[in-house]
Amino acid sequence: MKNTNIEFIIPTYNRPYQLLTVIGSIASQINPNWRVHVVADCHYEGYDNIKFFFKNEKRIKFSVLDGPHNDWGHTPRIYGLQNATEEWVVMTGDDNYYTPNFVDSFLSVIDDEVNFVYCDMLHNHDTTQCNSYRYFESSPKINFIDIGNFASRTHLSKLIPFNKGSYSADGEFVESYIKKFCNEKNNIKKINKSLYIHN
Repeated sequence: MKNTNIEFIIPTYNRPYQLLTVIGSIASQINPNWRVHVVADCHYEGYDNIKFFFKNEKRIKFSVLDGPHNDWGHTPRIYGLQNATEEWVVMTGDDNYYTPNFVDSFLSVIDDEVNFVYCDMLHNHDTTQCNSYRYFESSPKINFIDIGNFASRTHLSKLIPFNKGSYSADGEFVESYIKKFCNEKNNIKKINKSLYIHN
């Protein structure tokens, strides 16, 4: 899918170092077909430094909401989705990271029938322990997938209500999306690799 871009929506609040790392992991992709929309839940110290660091990267845009909303990043995530312009979208978090082949691997399995792509992940269940990462075999259902390790078609994603009052809104979104737009086996592709690191 040479001319297809994946747009990453990154909600953020008061975590500039994590934000710098996740944007850096996307900017380091071997496939250049990506875009980033960073949506701050409100302006915070260090945010302008991140914007300045990436000021020459035209594939990255920044927005600031009048918050904070304190809803696990769902309000800025919804804002990003409503304003997304690329064909595919990944709604992630500011503390997640991607391997350099994430975009290339995802685009390599997309065709006209595919509406949903996901991969496995490394998951850190205890952020106080550096060695607590474990391989997590994902599945497209609640409690078995994270907001950052799947890509969905943008125009279809905009049709799914996002329950910003629920911590599990990402899993609920996936189940609703799959039920509505993936009724054929060929509509879903899984990449059996860990291309995503969840913190």
